[in-house]
Amino acid sequence: MGKSLVLSVSLKPGCYRHIQIDESETFYTLHLTILDAFDFDDDHLHVFFMSNRPWDRNSEIVSPRCEVDAELGYSDEVKLSRFHLGKGDKFLYIYDFGDEWRFQIKVLRVVDEPTSVSDILKSVGEVSQYGDDDYDEDDEDDDDDDDDDDDDED
Repeated sequence: MGKSLVLSVSLKPGCYRHIQIDESETFYTLHLTILDAFDFDDDHLHVFFMSNRPWDRNSEIVSPRCEVDAELGYSDEVKLSRFHLGKGDKFLYIYDFGDEWRFQIKVLRVVDEPTSVSDILKSVGEVSQYGDDDYDEDDEDDDDDDDDDDDDED
């Protein structure tokens, strides 16, 4: 009989999701579930660090689109069950190597029943993948100044 995992996926204090996923699923499915839970687009590379230490090459499970030799494999090939995860275990998920979104993952509990669909059980806090934080107000002000200079030349 299969099992499922209830995971807490935290992006920052006050912003987390509880996800239930079957342990027979791949890390790629977990990646997609996390992106769905946080309403992120799947347009960047990702990596999981089973040691819970960022950029630990000996514990990485990488995006299938990464052009590196993955020590533990690629996320579309490695199943969660490989690690026999238990309550309290932690690992790290990094998405988008430019912005480097770091998600802390902790196993809240192991359920002695499989689940056919990954499910978002709880959602707390909001975040925007391409939010206002990426917008540089100074750039717009600089553009306005340039326009004013052009008007003065006429």
